[in-house]
Amino acid sequence: MHLGLPDSITRRAFVRVGGVAGMAAAALACAPSAAPVSDGAAGASAKSGWEKEWDDLVEAAKKEGTLSLVTTAGSYFRNGADEFEKAFPGVRVELTSMIASTFGPRALQERKGRIYNYDVFTSTYGTVALTMIPQGALDPVRPLIFRPDVLDDKNWQDGFERGFLDLDKKWAFGGFGEVFRAIWVNSDIIKESEIRTFDDLLNPKYKGKIISGDPRNHGGGWWPATSLRLRRGEDAMRRFYQGQELTFSREQRQMMDFIIKGQYWLGCGPVLETLLAEYNQQGVGRKLKYVPIDELDNLNHGSNVLYYFNRAPHPNAAKLFINWLLTRDGSAAWSKHAETNSRRIDVAPAKPDNAPDAKRNLIEMDRQELQSEWVKTQDLAKAWFN
Repeated sequence: MHLGLPDSITRRAFVRVGGVAGMAAAALACAPSAAPVSDGAAGASAKSGWEKEWDDLVEAAKKEGTLSLVTTAGSYFRNGADEFEKAFPGVRVELTSMIASTFGPRALQERKGRIYNYDVFTSTYGTVALTMIPQGALDPVRPLIFRPDVLDDKNWQDGFERGFLDLDKKWAFGGFGEVFRAIWVNSDIIKESEIRTFDDLLNPKYKGKIISGDPRNHGGGWWPATSLRLRRGEDAMRRFYQGQELTFSREQRQMMDFIIKGQYWLGCGPVLETLLAEYNQQGVGRKLKYVPIDELDNLNHGSNVLYYFNRAPHPNAAKLFINWLLTRDGSAAWSKHAETNSRRIDVAPAKPDNAPDAKRNLIEMDRQELQSEWVKTQDLAKAWFN
């Protein structure tokens, strides 16, 4: 289905990914290995160019001794940080895990007091694009990326350049891609087969039984609402969000807990995938089941978009992490622990069931080209619900 939107907004970036799960696995066997990302250079001959820059960077990062990394919520990011520490002994990761809509105001307030605690931020695009970049909290990430195996277009789905989500092509790099899976049900209450289309969600029996991310807020609330409005129109958005008397929340854990406990039967945008992995490990998330609805699902780069803080206290460790994360080894390690899929074609999908599918023609939502549409959705929701 063509939405009357440019290909760059709809399916161009990810359409081929859904069909390459097997290809990516095969590519691992035949793709040339990335240059080593460990620090073992003993006995090596004199180096020049980027290899010398890499070795010098490793040593400089070790002298700093610390990387201050901010990720979205989820205990699994600690495991990803541990992989970096293993690759570069002597560089310790101080990890802060918090969703962007909570962390952003805190970081901006700290900066007003001239407190600069952070180096690298991996998060979603919407909140950061509208708050932290305009207020000067970040420096461009692009100048820090220098490894040839990272810059090489042939290693990336749709090329390296496509990873930049901002129009300036320098502030935010998406090295990972996934389907934002909007509708989740409590399978003890609703059989997954009961809901097959968007119109099924308008059944009166679900009125007052749906909890949702707040469309007046950034991220998980307005992604599905914007997708619905672009695909089915403003009336459909209103009939769902207002007509079905949705309850709004900005807390992912709260929404997940409410559905699991049966206080709400289903949710729209309630699940943060990294938290779901944590819940499943604890044995409490199994009844949460995903139901694909094309009007509400969308493509995005998840909570792993790369940013670099202005006045970073450990600039060498930050540069080292950013380049490592985008190598084959770093990307594979991170996607495994962050419950997402790398855009690198030489890294097999860590989560094939969450990989984009060309047949669904979903909108790629978290690009600056669509920023005005997010804001329009937000303004409509505020007018309806405030």
